[in-house]
Amino acid sequence: MLTTAQRIEYFLDSAIRYLTKIKCPNCGCESGKLIDSKYMVTRLFECNQCHLCFRHPVEKVNENKKFYQDDYVESDNITAILPDKNTLKDLISKGFKTGNKSAERYIQLFRLLSGGRSDSRVVDYGSSWGYISYQIRQAGFDLQSFEISKIRADYGNKNLGLEIKTNEAALEGNVDIFFSSHVIEHHPDIPGMMNLAGRLLKPDGLFIAVCPNGSEEFRKNNFYSFHHSWGKVHPNYLTNEFYQKRFSNNPYYIGSSPFNFDRISKFDREQYIDSLCGEELILITQMNVSI
Repeated sequence: MLTTAQRIEYFLDSAIRYLTKIKCPNCGCESGKLIDSKYMVTRLFECNQCHLCFRHPVEKVNENKKFYQDDYVESDNITAILPDKNTLKDLISKGFKTGNKSAERYIQLFRLLSGGRSDSRVVDYGSSWGYISYQIRQAGFDLQSFEISKIRADYGNKNLGLEIKTNEAALEGNVDIFFSSHVIEHHPDIPGMMNLAGRLLKPDGLFIAVCPNGSEEFRKNNFYSFHHSWGKVHPNYLTNEFYQKRFSNNPYYIGSSPFNFDRISKFDREQYIDSLCGEELILITQMNVSI
């Protein structure tokens, strides 16, 4: 959610840079299909080569980093806004089980994919102030967390007893699950994020990403939500086609919310596309395994 001043700044910047080159931030391709537009000056393109949907004008990496350090706020009043002492105490007492910040479905997913184990090594990449990391650790997993914002990382470390890193180089390898919840749609360097995951994961480790659903099936079924979900805060829109091309030689499961745990339980070195009608897109892939 942007403030009025941020909206004005975003509009003016988009207008000024409207005629700049259209270039995919993932693969560098300079051609794309127009998918959607807002306010006449900002547009959503689907890359003709890798099929990533991306906002134009594309934000520079240093601008993106500054925004998430200083200005980023979400409308849920919990993702980026640090709760006061009493609010945090209430959240902890309820195990974060109320509201929209429960990690129960993620913990169920990790256990399912780990054969029922709760001691797998997990990276929570883009952990914000640690509300998901806290629950993952409480469930018994061997956890590492990373967050770009030092302020939010410091808050989680101080108030939740976490060890959230703000330097990717501090993350240790031999990881079973590299997980991100609503992070990849913000990231200015998707190849960099995926390369990091590949280096940290065990040979058969899992890359799991949950994000807004940019797939055509969802767009056709719920254009209002699709249109609402991209913009300044979400410059990337991930699609099943993007993931299918990126992981064409790897096993993957691609689906949408609510999670189809029954089908996910059958995931075994295969490529499977589930229903894509839900608001969230989920990817599960063994990026270090070839088929």
